[in-house]
Amino acid sequence: MKLRVLFKQHRNKSFNYNPRYYDERKERLDSIKSKYEKVPDTEYKLKRRTSFREDWKTQRKELNDKNSRIRLIVIFIFLLMAAYVVLRFSNIDKLLNG
Repeated sequence: MKLRVLFKQHRNKSFNYNPRYYDERKERLDSIKSKYEKVPDTEYKLKRRTSFREDWKTQRKELNDKNSRIRLIVIFIFLLMAAYVVLRFSNIDKLLNG
């Protein structure tokens, strides 16, 4: 009797795991994702449209770049005009020669 206990093989413990929550939306998204992973990249890229947010960001950036260039040009012209007026109507020539 004792001899049988010495050579007894123990079985691995098994657990019965049942998830508490089932996310149907996640399962549906995973199935759609796996479906489109099989599609070649070139075909997918042709079907894909840029999102509204990406379009808005690019348009906003282009507008900001354009506005900053115009602002820089206006400031440069104003500084040139101010320098011309100061040099033209001041008596710097007399001060330097005199």
